[in-house]
Amino acid sequence: MEVYRFGTGGRQLLIVAGIHGGYEWNTIALADEFIARLRDEPERIPPEVSLYVLRALNPDGEARSRGSEGRANDNGVDLNRNWPTNWHLDWDRTYCWHYLPITAGPHPLSEPETVAALRFILDHDFEGLLSYHSAALGIFPGGSPPDTASLRLAQAIAAVSGYLYPPRDYGCEYTGQFADWAVSQGIPAVDVELSTHDSTDFDINVQVLEMFLNWRP
Repeated sequence: MEVYRFGTGGRQLLIVAGIHGGYEWNTIALADEFIARLRDEPERIPPEVSLYVLRALNPDGEARSRGSEGRANDNGVDLNRNWPTNWHLDWDRTYCWHYLPITAGPHPLSEPETVAALRFILDHDFEGLLSYHSAALGIFPGGSPPDTASLRLAQAIAAVSGYLYPPRDYGCEYTGQFADWAVSQGIPAVDVELSTHDSTDFDINVQVLEMFLNWRP
């Protein structure tokens, strides 16, 4: 897992991509585009900000497949169901992703990827977190019910992106979610769904990035 830092300011922000590995490979491609743009244009980072970009939280899935086979890590775990907030061993899969067998892990934080990400996050003082997904459902603020700051962040993203907020609700039961755990730690957090499984929506997300860099809880 690789994390890139841009800026040296005291306000710390985090962007995370690829929690579902190669199944959502375009989120990793977007992170790489952010990294390249910020290397070329470091002046985009306000002087008071440090932005961290975790390009692929699930490198196992990224390496395995750009398809359904790439969603889990090498232990067959959905890393977005392995966090301690509202974790369940199983869930009603009727309206959720169910194309291949996948688990939440034998217990919360059973996976090295979630443990490493948790330790990294707790070692910092993040004021906001974006977790990129695909595709097309919209913007999901963290918390259950969503906390006020995450709702405000979701609304700000919708205003500059056109992504759906409130998001589409097909009745999926969400458990052990990364953004919900982040909110439990006092970090405003939002899941942002790209519009397809093969586009980074880069021009749209440059606007999201600009907003995020200047957003305050």
